[in-house]
This record gives sequence, structure tokens and C-alpha cells, in this order.
Amino acid sequence: MPCFRYLLLILACSVLNACSVLSPYSDLTKLELHINASEQLNPNLHGRPSPLVLQLVELSHPTAFEQADYFALQHRAPQLLAADLLAMEELELRPGEQRMLKLALQPQTRYLGLVASYRDLNSSRWRITLDVQQRERNAAQIQLNAYGFGQANSDGAP
Repeated sequence: MPCFRYLLLILACSVLNACSVLSPYSDLTKLELHINASEQLNPNLHGRPSPLVLQLVELSHPTAFEQADYFALQHRAPQLLAADLLAMEELELRPGEQRMLKLALQPQTRYLGLVASYRDLNSSRWRITLDVQQRERNAAQIQLNAYGFGQANSDGAP
């Protein structure tokens, strides 16, 4: 019976902790990211829209990320970005897809780098960097067009 009480206590603490993480009043850095992919996203050699992979890169400083070429970021990001890299995540987007992500960012995150794997890198705007306000609720909207990122809008709150 004492084991059951301890287990119940641990479960209750976990639930309360989860509530504080999801609370809009917590001091975590959060980002609500709205992603809109164009119907003409990433055309292939025949002009047909194609899916692409989008990388989300949490950064403490953006300089190395903004100066790196696409292939270096794909193959050597941890070495290249070294101390600036806090976390990375990938997702696949299909033409016409819309997503809304609610992200709890690392405490040191000040920038979110986005890398889109377009087929025609030479003609594409394949990278953008968003400013993130620490310990705030941030919101951003990005548009992925046929050949690159469209206008990105970000602010401190949704």
C-alpha cells in the first residue's frame, strides 16, 4: 500500500508540472508558429508541386547559421553551429498544407532558424531567421511559396 501512495504522489506531481508547462502564464519561452505552404510549393522538373522538408533550428546567436551554405547546414550543423545550436527538429510539408505548431523552446533560445529543402536552391530563398523573445509567448506566421519563404511575420504574442 505505501508503494501505491508514492506512485500516486509522483503521478500527481507530474500532472501539476505538465499544467505549468502548458500554462500561458509560465515563464517558458513559447512560440506559436503558423506555417502556410503554397499550392505551388517546390515544383519538380515538370512543374508539379512537391513536398519539402522544413528544419527548425533553435539558436542562441544567428551569425553562423546565416553565413552557412545549405549543404553545410544539412550535413554538419552540430559542428558548424557549435555552441549556438540548442535544438533541431524536422517536418515534412505537402503543397497546400497549413500547420500550427505550439513549441516550448529551450531557455537560451533567442532565434529560430528555418531551412526549407527546395529542389532549386540557387533560385530559392531557403533560409530565414526569426527573433524570439525569451520567457515570452511568441507568435510567427511563415509562408512557403513555390521558390522560397514569403514574408514572415512575428511578434511577441499571438
